[in-house]
This record gives sequence, C-alpha cells and structure tokens, in this order.
Amino acid sequence: MNSSIPVDSGQEPWILVRRFTHRLAEVLGDTLRDVVVVGSASLGDWQADSDIDLVCVVERDLDARAREAVAPLHERSKDVYGHTVDAMYVTRDGLAKGPDALRSVVATVAGALHPESTDGPMNWPTWLNIVQCGVRVPLAGDGAMAAVEPGSAGFPIETETAREGAIRFSRANLDQYWRNRIGLSERIHLADGATHPVSAFEVEWMSLGPARLLATVRTGRIVSKSEGGELAADESPEFRPHLTRVLEARRGADATGTWSREDLERSLDLARLCVGLGTEG
Repeated sequence: MNSSIPVDSGQEPWILVRRFTHRLAEVLGDTLRDVVVVGSASLGDWQADSDIDLVCVVERDLDARAREAVAPLHERSKDVYGHTVDAMYVTRDGLAKGPDALRSVVATVAGALHPESTDGPMNWPTWLNIVQCGVRVPLAGDGAMAAVEPGSAGFPIETETAREGAIRFSRANLDQYWRNRIGLSERIHLADGATHPVSAFEVEWMSLGPARLLATVRTGRIVSKSEGGELAADESPEFRPHLTRVLEARRGADATGTWSREDLERSLDLARLCVGLGTEG
C-alpha cells in the first residue's frame, strides 16, 4: 500500500518540483516519461535546508548530449530554486531489474552529474521509497500530483522484493558504513587533543542516520530522519531527552546551535546501540 503524504501543490517543495520538472521536460522532450519525488519531501520531513530528490524515468539511457542538457539544471538548482535538486535517471527496464542488476545510472549528487554512478540513490531503499510513498510530478503544467501506484506499468517494481532489499541494504549499511563512521567521529572530535568543534550536523547525523536504518530493519518501511528519531526515543527512552533536542533543532524550534562533546558522545552511544540492534541475528 502506498503511504504518500498529502500534497499541497501551493507550498514548497512542490512548487519548486513543478518548476524544475517543467524545465527538465523542455530539455529532454519525449525521453522523459515520469518524474517521482522521493526523499524527505515524500516522507513529510522536508526542512528549510533540505535538498529535493527525484527519480526520473526515461525512455532510454541519457546520451552525452542529454547529459550535457540536464547537468546545468542541477548545477544551478541551488541558485535558481534555493535548494539543490538531485535526480537519478533510470529506464523502466532498469526499475524492473532493480539496483542489484544495474551496472550504473546517470545520477546527480549535491548538484554534480555522474554519468555512471554506482552509489547515491541506486539502492533498494530508493526503490522502496518510490512504491511506498513516491509522488508523481505531472509533466504537463495542468496535471495533478499523485501517489505512485505500486505495480503500475510505469513502475514495474515488486514491492515485497524492494522491501526485502531495503532491509538487507539497511543491515549492511549499519554494519559496514556506520561502524566505521562512528569510529571516525570519535577520532576527529573526541580524541585527546582533538581541535575540531562539534557541529550541529555531526550530532544530528550520528543521532538520526543509524536510527532511521534501524527503523527500516524493524518495520520494512522507509522512514524519515525525524520519524527514525521518534521511533528510537520510543524504543530507548533513556535517549528521549537527547533526541527531543536534536529533533527540535532539526525543525528549527531550537536555534541555539550549541553542541558539546557530551552531546556528541550521547549521539555516538545511540548510534552504537542502533548498529548493534540492526545487525544482530
């Protein structure tokens, strides 16, 4: 079942998404078949500093000329729209194959286009995001936004396969990326003689990144960073005061922006707990 959030087309980010899609349709023409919003906007967790993440379904792989046409749209998106617009360009056949069978896709990360990306959005959580809560953007200006219909002709993704893949990916990411990332954070910020200040980004990333992956392992759903933090607070109430402050800061309710070594240590304790719970068994 699709759990897409209600879309108020008169509000950001939907206004920006429609404007970007209009420009994309102009440069790609009939090559562009569908545009789907994924990421924080589709999960109801879009913030003032959030990027916009799209999956663009194309008739055929983008050749050099098409890549040259779309690259500037992404590169200038921050200046034009106030937010970076990133996208993955994939054919319907590629969607049906799934990320494990694809060699690479054209994708942008932080506004930069990569002709043969094997990272970024090319993973099972993106596939599950599409069918769980993806929002289709009309290519015609007068069309209405609508939830992706799982199993529809334009989106040949088996929901259960995507769910199983997202759980596997989340377990592996906790085990491989986050174990190392926790150690790196400790060495940079907490080791004796460390001079790097503790940033709001580091506290938020370490508090909410592993938590949202654990939520996927537990629920089989793609959740936002905020929902991941809320679920972690419910499961581990000893972290609730810390997570409450992190979530308030993320939503702009706490503008102090001051974080201590103790705050980061608490974040790392939570990250270790999430890694342990998400990789056990």
